Amino acid sequence: MALSVLILAAGKGTRMNSNSPKVLHHVGNIPMIYYSINLAIKAKAKNIGIVISKDATEIKNFIKSLSINIKLFVQSNQLGTGHAILSAKEFETKSEDLIILYGDCPLITVDTIKKLINTKKKGADLSVLGFLSNNQKEYGRMVVDKNNNLSKIIEYKDADKNEKNIKFCNSGVIISKAKILFSLLNQISNNNSAEEFYLTDIVSLANKQGLIVKSVYCNEAEAQGVNNRQDLSEVELEFQKNKRLEILDNGVTLKDPSSVYFSYDTEIDQDSIVEPNVIFGPGVKIKKNVLIKSFSYLEGCQVDPNVVIGPFARIRPQTVLEHGVKVGNFVEIKQSTLSQNVKVNHLSYVGDGKIGKNSNIGAGTIFCNYDGNKKYNINISSNTFVGSNVSLVAPLEIGESVTIGAGSTITDDISDKELAIGRARQINKRKK
Repeated sequence: MALSVLILAAGKGTRMNSNSPKVLHHVGNIPMIYYSINLAIKAKAKNIGIVISKDATEIKNFIKSLSINIKLFVQSNQLGTGHAILSAKEFETKSEDLIILYGDCPLITVDTIKKLINTKKKGADLSVLGFLSNNQKEYGRMVVDKNNNLSKIIEYKDADKNEKNIKFCNSGVIISKAKILFSLLNQISNNNSAEEFYLTDIVSLANKQGLIVKSVYCNEAEAQGVNNRQDLSEVELEFQKNKRLEILDNGVTLKDPSSVYFSYDTEIDQDSIVEPNVIFGPGVKIKKNVLIKSFSYLEGCQVDPNVVIGPFARIRPQTVLEHGVKVGNFVEIKQSTLSQNVKVNHLSYVGDGKIGKNSNIGAGTIFCNYDGNKKYNINISSNTFVGSNVSLVAPLEIGESVTIGAGSTITDDISDKELAIGRARQINKRKK
């Protein structure tokens, strides 16, 4: 049997003051529980389980959307972390080693989990992840003896004044042999101020039974959990800081890193440049040598090399910008493919369209793709010139090397090499 990971996500999260479950609040534009699931995958867990409450329909739906083999366990009553793990008792026999993670701690890295696993390989029966902190948050305090063994963890609400001054704090993340963990959990009680079954009580119990209990350090920011909106904003800032460093290390220039915001899955290749105040929604893949100018917003798109975007451009999902495309200021593109060297430089909307290579779309051009009931496509072939302030009323097929006069409203297909003008004739009259 191999490694298993159990993620605890049954907490009420009342301090979030929200109608949504705490673990579904977003960090990097995805529910924060995603990061614990992804961490389990990176750690090569054979089995992944999540403990949820009995009313967690939204969490179930999100897990289902991931198409990952995850076992859900229901904690019938919120009686503490120890009780939550006992809700997943089948993992006792399905697992050799078991890691406990949390759905509201999205910043823990796979390198830290590997350190935790290594302590287990070196002989620890139980190992706990901790961090040093100078603040007075209500973290459990970890007591290490002279032999560097973890002797006990004291819950903050049960700690005395001296114990609260301990700076080594508990993250809650642990690794143990599954059989040892469940055996210890079956022996703990809820004789404490909260009348809950604390997972942390197993540390003292393990020491009394002569088991080897160790600890591993990580930094405080990595271990931060989310209990309220302030915590959520702090975790988001830390995520963005880490993502910016990742993007910079990949050979990308960020002119003002602190003003650029990324999603969990943003990918940008070498020698691309991102100017200040750019936001990346989910699903953005940027290839080499792309320039993204200030105040642009991108989501769900693929951008090929040597493309220029912005400033003030909006690139929406299912958009592909091929090599050499230029998308200028106040241009919105949605569910469209712009082929090589297409230019849409000013004040235009392109939706549900395909534009052939080397075509030019003039300022103020609008793809009228929606009739109030259904959306239709507009296909423009290569080397076509569309003048300014043109309305293209879908569905339309426009051929190669076509010229469309400025100010036209086009409702009929246009064949190759035709000039199309669709506007009322100008009449000039002398003033009286």
